[in-house]
Amino acid sequence: MVQKLTFHERERLFEYLTKDYKKDLIAQLLKRHISTIYREIKRLSPYSPIAAQNDAIMKSKNSKKKDKLQDFKLKNYVLIKLKDLWSPEQISNRLKIEYPNNLHMRISIETIYKYIYNIKDNIEKRKLISYLRHRKKYRFCRKNKNIKRGKIPNIKSIHDRPKEVDNRKTLGHWEGDLIIGKGHKTAIGTLVERSSRYTLIIPLIKNKDSYSTVSSFISAFEKLPSNLVKSLTYDRGTEMTYHEIITKKLGVKVYFADPHSPWQRGSNENTNGLIRTFFPKGTDFANFLENDFEKVQSSLNNRPRKVLKYLTPNEFLKSNNIAL
Repeated sequence: MVQKLTFHERERLFEYLTKDYKKDLIAQLLKRHISTIYREIKRLSPYSPIAAQNDAIMKSKNSKKKDKLQDFKLKNYVLIKLKDLWSPEQISNRLKIEYPNNLHMRISIETIYKYIYNIKDNIEKRKLISYLRHRKKYRFCRKNKNIKRGKIPNIKSIHDRPKEVDNRKTLGHWEGDLIIGKGHKTAIGTLVERSSRYTLIIPLIKNKDSYSTVSSFISAFEKLPSNLVKSLTYDRGTEMTYHEIITKKLGVKVYFADPHSPWQRGSNENTNGLIRTFFPKGTDFANFLENDFEKVQSSLNNRPRKVLKYLTPNEFLKSNNIAL
């Protein structure tokens, strides 16, 4: 991290300026980048080391962001809603509805998360994390992680997907993923129809390689009416290396989301979260029978959804003349 100029450096800078030294020479003498010298000189005119030092101190103090949760009313609201198991997103957006004209009652989703994960009291921190849906002990930035994955041939980007898929008005467009079990030894495939949220759970107990995954997905799709299977959107997981078999066998085009963009498969990601309530992280799927997965699948497909105006996925499909 580049340190700001010290008062001693500002005094030397003033001395060099009075001697009409060129700015590139000053930069060399102070061992600073020339742009730093230009910015410092522009700070004040005429330049004064004392005034420049005071100006830098004042600007540094003003630049420090205050903790928004120092406001008692806002902090109390956030803590109460977290205890009620509201997500930071729900809290942030609900404040805008309940306090439309009070800008002090505003807080971003990220600020709530930062508050929770930066608490020094470990007991309080664990308690607040327990109110969150995913309850992760730590937050990780995945933006620059280099995930080593095999190259999937002939990828069709999600950006080439027909517009009818985006608006969710046409049935038959699916999102898919794997939920990995304990020790990465077993998995279940999850397929979610974008319009109805109808869900399929495919056990991959013996093998979760690409050929086994693709073959299992094909078998699941073949049990459905052909007009309910038109496309599949997946992430960049190597289990889709043989995705072209799906297209060749069923005529179903497979599209791939951008790397590190789970929101592009939002229905699937949300459904995986629901499935995790039945099979928490670290579950060994080998300990379950096929009937166990069918029960969870049935539970999800017979659960009313707000997005469907409180119809169940099964009822929604039936209302669209799809018989399963």
